[in-house]
Amino acid sequence: MSYPCVPDCLVLKIEEIDTTLKQLDTTVYILYDKEQHKYVIRGRRRCTPEHESSTYSFDCEYANDLVDFLKYIICKENTINEVLYNYDNLPATSNEITFEFLQENDERTYEISGYNGLKCTKKRLLRNLRMLRNVFNYYN
Repeated sequence: MSYPCVPDCLVLKIEEIDTTLKQLDTTVYILYDKEQHKYVIRGRRRCTPEHESSTYSFDCEYANDLVDFLKYIICKENTINEVLYNYDNLPATSNEITFEFLQENDERTYEISGYNGLKCTKKRLLRNLRMLRNVFNYYN
């Protein structure tokens, strides 16, 4: 089955804040591809004068695997900010969605809610990932 465009799609952005340096360390966008039955991850660590950072892209089938990945890349001492977006302009397939696209379209227009200064807990992550999987619109 082929879909020409995505009318609405929830995207969760998680920002890791380094509590020692008081600055953004990592940004991860997560969405659920209902057609492919997989989570789509697009992320990047911050760039510094000493360290150039590249984007990364992963897919996974199970929420627990994604939680393990997030718990590995986010330092347990740091806090996170969460923003839930409803994008209405995503490419037709999740393989075409890049970190750069999500970041360039990261606008308050699409924001549904946001929470700052949270601890990154497994329970909270699993609850959010279940929401992404279960709250959706089929493509038109």
